[in-house]
Amino acid sequence: MRFPFRRRKLTRQSLRYLGELVSDNWSILFFPEGERTEAGEIKPFQPGIGLIAARLGVPVVPIRLRGLEKILHRHARWPRPGHVEIAFGSPLRLKGQDHAAVAKQVEEAVRAL
Repeated sequence: MRFPFRRRKLTRQSLRYLGELVSDNWSILFFPEGERTEAGEIKPFQPGIGLIAARLGVPVVPIRLRGLEKILHRHARWPRPGHVEIAFGSPLRLKGQDHAAVAKQVEEAVRAL
């Protein structure tokens, strides 16, 4: 299932929906940069991932995808055959009111993979 995380006015509604998904044992995958990259570089993470991590109180598993830009380039409509390397980090339990700082912790964990 895919849905856009609502910004600004509907943030509370989106958080409630995420909470329901978590309560129903769904795992949620986020791409916290806000857009796909051109060449696989890691862009700064948006504070939304910090808000979600801190408010929902669920573990965050850092994941690094290498090579995805060759399979599904930012401007491509359809994926192409290829290989992607996936690295998983240890789960993080994040807290705090400074959502940008929490997002930075997640970003640093992904960069370390």
